[in-house]
Amino acid sequence: MSTLIRSSGDFHVDRQYDFVELLLAEKDFHAAFDLLQSLVDRVPNWAWGWYKLGEVAHVLERMDVAQTSWERVIALDDTDPYGAGAMLNLMGVRDDDQMPAHFIETLFDQYADRFDTSLVQKLEYTVPERLGVAVSELHPDRFKATLDLGCGTGLAGAVFRPVSDHLSGVDLSQGMLRQAQKRGIYDTLSKADVLQLPLLDRPVFDLVIAADVFIYLGALDTTVAWVFAALQENGIFAFTVESTQDHDAFALRPTRRYAHSRHYVENVLFHSGFAILTLTETVLRKDRGEDVLGYLVIAQKPEAIRDHTDGIDSFTPTIRSARRSI
Repeated sequence: MSTLIRSSGDFHVDRQYDFVELLLAEKDFHAAFDLLQSLVDRVPNWAWGWYKLGEVAHVLERMDVAQTSWERVIALDDTDPYGAGAMLNLMGVRDDDQMPAHFIETLFDQYADRFDTSLVQKLEYTVPERLGVAVSELHPDRFKATLDLGCGTGLAGAVFRPVSDHLSGVDLSQGMLRQAQKRGIYDTLSKADVLQLPLLDRPVFDLVIAADVFIYLGALDTTVAWVFAALQENGIFAFTVESTQDHDAFALRPTRRYAHSRHYVENVLFHSGFAILTLTETVLRKDRGEDVLGYLVIAQKPEAIRDHTDGIDSFTPTIRSARRSI
């Protein structure tokens, strides 16, 4: 389980940093900025101090200081558990197509114990239930093997457990997996990065779900291609993304979540070989009282086109090339 380290290693500096937090609570950003600068000068290898200096500098529109501070964070720890790289992306300094896995893992390890309460009660989150309804309308029968991709605490798994003979979950955060284990609904749970899942010997699942997982991924082609290979013929892929009106691609938002365009989602699915059954814009949750719009997507892996002259299964060129690229 990943722990976010905020201490400088110097007791006196840590005590003074407590005063920085008080200044920030009072919105005295100039005083907080000056104090933080003096503290990182005293402890130049303090990654958290540099990260906070970057945040305060950004508020004060001192973009030069914000950039150099966040670059210093990454130089000190290239796993970037604080998400400094994402902030540089938002500034336009970097152009990464994913956030660091360690940042996502650390974020959710810290959030795991209060995740359900925050998401369901405060943000009016109903994505799992709506995915369940959408899937059941298109596939009223049971599923033999379901994979909950980025399962978190098991909110989506709880919806699909009653219609799944076998339910597997995978997540990057050990803290989230611990909460999922408490539900007692999964047959197997595994810790893994969805961008680095191992290739399977054969298609295993007839349903893969990813409820609000892709908002933490930029480029989706690698993961979608893996899902295609992992699904049996006629298998269902159900997921959500936050939506953007940018026609061509995806964008990292100030919330440090990605939004994807309809055109991009359709393209990724098409080039991986999927047939889109439904792609609907909907409200995913609330954020600061505002609706967060996204797409609810149900796609299907088509049946193979069998060549009866030689007994060998053949696929369309699109599907065949997608399988090779996984």
